[in-house]
Amino acid sequence: MKKLFKYKIALGISIPVLLSASLFYGCIKHPLEQTPTGEYTTANFWTNQSDVIAGVLGIYNILYTEDWVGHDLYAYDDQSDDISVDGDHPDFISIGEFNINSTLQLIYITWPFAYEQIARANNAIIYIPKVPVMDSAIRARSLGEAYFLRAHAYFVLSQIYGSVPLILEANVLSGNYNVAKASQDSIRAQVESDLLQAANYLPDVIYDAADKGRVSRGSAWGMLCKLYTFEDQFAKAIQYGNLVINDPNYALATNYTDNFTVGAQDNNTELLFAVWNENQEVSGVPASAISTYFTPRPWQGWGFHHPTQNYVSEFEAADTIRERATILSVGDSIPYNTNLVTIGSGDAYQMFTGMTGQSTGRMLPSMSTTGYCIKKYSAFMPSGDGSIDYNLNQPLLRTADVYLLVAEDMIRLNGPGSGDALINVIRARAGLGSVSNAGMPQLIHERRVELGGENIRWQDLLRWDKDGIINLDTIVSKPKTASPLAPYYGDTVIPARTFTRPKDYFMPIPQEIIDESKGVITQNSNY
Repeated sequence: MKKLFKYKIALGISIPVLLSASLFYGCIKHPLEQTPTGEYTTANFWTNQSDVIAGVLGIYNILYTEDWVGHDLYAYDDQSDDISVDGDHPDFISIGEFNINSTLQLIYITWPFAYEQIARANNAIIYIPKVPVMDSAIRARSLGEAYFLRAHAYFVLSQIYGSVPLILEANVLSGNYNVAKASQDSIRAQVESDLLQAANYLPDVIYDAADKGRVSRGSAWGMLCKLYTFEDQFAKAIQYGNLVINDPNYALATNYTDNFTVGAQDNNTELLFAVWNENQEVSGVPASAISTYFTPRPWQGWGFHHPTQNYVSEFEAADTIRERATILSVGDSIPYNTNLVTIGSGDAYQMFTGMTGQSTGRMLPSMSTTGYCIKKYSAFMPSGDGSIDYNLNQPLLRTADVYLLVAEDMIRLNGPGSGDALINVIRARAGLGSVSNAGMPQLIHERRVELGGENIRWQDLLRWDKDGIINLDTIVSKPKTASPLAPYYGDTVIPARTFTRPKDYFMPIPQEIIDESKGVITQNSNY
């Protein structure tokens, strides 16, 4: 039974104009405008344990929104060679082609959702210790969740924009929100501090059914491993990554597909951090934005992000388990999908000989600009009514990611071969043979095929380019191509692009934010 994200509450949070979440430009209009369950302010909220539990759930609820982790953050991964964007958002296409400026809608709408998550976490961190009577374990857990979720938002902001304003408890208490950008190093130091606090407060046990989906100590350890890897602090990354790897509470799922299968996710120890969705609507919109945006259009989704042939070609011939769990291609189907699509004479005729004019639930090229779709976020109701099963959860951090981060850290500290044992655990689950003396090229390959479509590739490429491990020029200068099958014939989807250093390492600060700050917040260099 999934209960965690049922609660929609109004927290009475005061947010300054430059950090407001009042104007959003995505398909879901005003996603935070919900009917309040009562009139709450910080003066009459945070008075008892029920308030604390509801307040922390309110932080998690930001993860639901399409203009945050449910959709928009994946548009930045469209800059990579793995994914090509489709849909009716020209700003997404501009970002994917490195035609970026500070007035793009997506550049702006990422900002207020991140700071809304931070604002709610700040309030929880301030007021939870002041609640006079509550269970000590729940108080500690709740503080840990608030620190973790604040760290998550700041880490994402630091990846996208680099330097951003650092708004903490003192700003809330003084009402001083209009502050200049802090350096990326300062932001990352705060992320580290928050994650260490979270690790101290959070439990390491698996939650019971009523609380599935809450973050644990392993979530904080895993994020610390990722943070330290991004900061080239490899010894610390190995230290915290091994805490995850060696703890059975966070063991890899037996089957790779369990990470992306309704029901199999419920007791899956590999999901260190995920959005636990439900088949319910929020303000008339399905709660799972990720499923809506990745499921093909004729199958009731909106089909925005499509794998390229560049990515599909990366899979080894024997890597069928991961490829089939990740990629939908012509002729594939998904269990319980009864949506019928009429086959025309030009639709994949070589795959459906004799079926012209008939109906099928199988995928056709008309569903995608590339002939492929990401399968990890699509599931259908077992009733057979053709509707999307929004109980499919959205992984944000998996133990497999940590395995491969630690393997990378070991290779970069000690040289090729030092990460073989960890890489081979991941490969064995995929039904593949072992590697020996693996260096960074093998590690990069494993991360690409293991974590494909999970909004990881582009940030990996950026940090490797900064460290001189790869040359992004050689990647973005190759056109993104479509399936070789008709009617695509390997056509170019996105032509060769030009990556400009250091400008394209970060997005510009949204011009609206600069204007609202009256110049206190300044633009990133090179924009």
